[in-house]
Amino acid sequence: MAKSKKVKSPASGSKPPVDPIMSKQAVIEALKSVIDPELGMDIVELGMVKAVKVNGGEVFVKIALTVPGCPLIEKIRSDIQLALIKADSVEIDFTSMTEDELDFVRAKLRARAEKENPQVEGEIRPTPSDKQDVTGITHLQKPGIRNVIAVASGKGGVGKSFVTGMLASELAKRGYLVGVLDADITGPSMAKVFGLFGQVKAGPHGIMPAETKFGIKVISMNLVIEKPEDALVWRGPIVNGVIRQMFTDVDWGNLHYLLLDLPPGTSDAPLTVYQSLPVNGVVIVSTPQDLATMIVKKSIKMAKTMDIPVLGLIENMSYLKCQGCGEKYNIFGPSKGEQTSKDLEIPFLGVIPLDPKIPELSDNGKLEDYEAADIASIVDKILANVKNSPEEQTT
Repeated sequence: MAKSKKVKSPASGSKPPVDPIMSKQAVIEALKSVIDPELGMDIVELGMVKAVKVNGGEVFVKIALTVPGCPLIEKIRSDIQLALIKADSVEIDFTSMTEDELDFVRAKLRARAEKENPQVEGEIRPTPSDKQDVTGITHLQKPGIRNVIAVASGKGGVGKSFVTGMLASELAKRGYLVGVLDADITGPSMAKVFGLFGQVKAGPHGIMPAETKFGIKVISMNLVIEKPEDALVWRGPIVNGVIRQMFTDVDWGNLHYLLLDLPPGTSDAPLTVYQSLPVNGVVIVSTPQDLATMIVKKSIKMAKTMDIPVLGLIENMSYLKCQGCGEKYNIFGPSKGEQTSKDLEIPFLGVIPLDPKIPELSDNGKLEDYEAADIASIVDKILANVKNSPEEQTT
């Protein structure tokens, strides 16, 4: 349970006159304007408001969060304070929902989903189990997938998608069954780097992912929409729902590893992945630039907040090696990956140099053809850090 926090409202000159007495009903009505940032419904309708007490201009509310340690707690807190700005003071006590209360929320969201997207006669849809969750409150499951590894970065432009593709390729070359879910919904690139085109089709057990020449199963929005160049102008809740569907509605079959190419940053899309999908660990990608190093710390702290094991840090574009003389040039500054890893107490997986072959192969859809000892060494360390390694599991 979060510790109660009493907050005084802004100075009287910056707010409307205080009502002599605020009723309990007036407080509840005001709280209907507070929208859960992840679920998109007001906290009253979701049953998150567990207690309201009013003593003149002093208001106490007890709020039950759907996720213990919710990283959006400060957003919810500030929205409640704003909704109750007419009060002299607002005291907020946070707790977390019971399983029965979560079932109520799930039912609410399923009812909303059915209303917004009614089932057409003859249409076949997966039947959710009692615990299957379209809200991100509990982890979705796919029995055939042994390990789910997310690849994340603090900012764009650090080569995260390239790293995802290279890790998948190296794992496939070693004989593992591998899949890649391109969770960067509005900026997908995995289909391009693997040379995959055309729309995927439905099979008897779900959407059939595309396959690369090494047998890597890939799902990406560029394989779903008719025109890959079309912009997807979607709000957060839609993007979050699509990510969950790409996990649950795709026929992944049996996989040793499913890699998730996350969008950069710490927005609601990575949050959805961490809350909804059974992620075994996350690999963080950065570059030597001070800005990238500073921002990558946010991604690491986000993963730790969500209790996702950090498998390690990869420093991409670490240096450029002259093909003539062999001298190394630190184009983006001296390497900081190892020191950053020590500071944050996470494993350092290694460095990847700048290589002109990488954009050439990626542009031609032949990323799988790239081979480097750096990648092989990084994969060795990742496999050593994954608790659920296939070698430790029965087949």
